[in-house]
Amino acid sequence: MVKAVLFDLFETLVTESGTRPPGVSSFAPSLGCERDAFRREWKARRPDVAIGRLSFRQAIADITSTLGCPADESTLQQLCEQRLRVKAEPFEQIEDHILAMIDSLRSRGLRLGVISNCLAEDVAAWPHSSIGARFDCAVFSFEVGLSKPDPEIYREATRRMKVDAAHTWFIGDGGSDELSGAEHAGLRPLKATWFLRRWPHFRDEPGSIVQVAAAAEITALVERALGKTP
Repeated sequence: MVKAVLFDLFETLVTESGTRPPGVSSFAPSLGCERDAFRREWKARRPDVAIGRLSFRQAIADITSTLGCPADESTLQQLCEQRLRVKAEPFEQIEDHILAMIDSLRSRGLRLGVISNCLAEDVAAWPHSSIGARFDCAVFSFEVGLSKPDPEIYREATRRMKVDAAHTWFIGDGGSDELSGAEHAGLRPLKATWFLRRWPHFRDEPGSIVQVAAAAEITALVERALGKTP
């Protein structure tokens, strides 16, 4: 029986499909750095930033220093503030179908959690958003030193929700191999495509994991699992 539902955050509960913010390497020209070189340096450091070993600010400082175009403190502060603004935008207007799904699941007595591979700046708006208080726990990679698809990050969430992994579903868009990670941790994975379908690169790729095209379908699946529908 399902007792808890664990969600990915970006492109599952909130979407950047409307704003499509540029990647970190877009900072390169304004910093006087060559873009491809900057991208390589950022790619090498991002895993450490995502698990809290390195701050976003320090990563940019290290990259610019390595590439011979060191950024001053004022510039670093501006970039951090820009990241905060851009990443806050998806939280400003949570879509109604997402809120309806969350409230429906809560009304059925399910525990709800979130897991996200993210930087501190990416989720600064989470506590103030209209969905933050609706969840029993939020496990952010930079806080716990773990990232998807490591099975331990899913287990950390189930421990916080005080439920067994076997009674927990994980719903995500599939990035970072998160669905296989959830499966290895003993959760039931489902692929959310409701926001993915808004991106031009979306391709429907059927597989063994159930795909869910609308948030409302999650409620129907839960009800069926609970034996409340034929």
